[in-house]
Amino acid sequence: MSTQTVVLIPARMESTRLPDKPLKKIAGLPMIVHVAKRSQLATGVDRVVVCTDSPEILMVCEKFGVDVCMTKSTHRNGTERIAEAADVMCLQDDDIIIDVQGDEAFVLPEYIQEVADFTRNTDYECVVPHQMIDEYGNLNRVKMVSHGDRVIYFSRSDIPCYFGDIRQPMKKHLSIIGFRLSGLKKFVASEPTPLENIERVELMRLIELGVAIGTFRQDGVSLSVDTQEDYTLACRMMERDKVFLELIKPNVL
Repeated sequence: MSTQTVVLIPARMESTRLPDKPLKKIAGLPMIVHVAKRSQLATGVDRVVVCTDSPEILMVCEKFGVDVCMTKSTHRNGTERIAEAADVMCLQDDDIIIDVQGDEAFVLPEYIQEVADFTRNTDYECVVPHQMIDEYGNLNRVKMVSHGDRVIYFSRSDIPCYFGDIRQPMKKHLSIIGFRLSGLKKFVASEPTPLENIERVELMRLIELGVAIGTFRQDGVSLSVDTQEDYTLACRMMERDKVFLELIKPNVL
């Protein structure tokens, strides 16, 4: 069987910061549909599947022609959810799995392709790209410190700390994550780890387990819709977003 590149999109209704956010409409489309339709535009992707425990999300996805894998309601995070979906879908060791978070309403298809290519062409079992930002003090944005193309640490705090110096741009963790099946299996084989619990960043689990995480810089901008303020901004931005206006809106709405 030939290898596949599969986008798995974890989605749940119980977000504490923005309840029911997968179904919140942006320019007339539910957020989860924006993410799925943009993911379907990525070159080299064989399947795009939303992974959820929500019947409401299932019905919306079916209405717009998006594949869904129903998962358990007991998952503590999106990585556990997509690991179950990968198992249900019988994905193979050589397949490339791209985890696109369900609140990445502006994900660019080329970002997904870049993550898939980097994952396929390296030995990393997990790959997290980054963008440079100078947005300080926002705990909703996960930052990283890396050496070369390997991640050293993730934090919601501003890192590294430029003690006594002018602050420099930081590396923001993007929510488009490449996995090999082996990396997902190692993640779910472990209970949450101490720093994962402290930082509330699930991929700290792999770092604490000694699993190398790769990274590379992606130029551009991204917006994860985490809060009401993000949602309000996303609604304004979508009105002039080229991917939506030229490739999605004419074919979906």
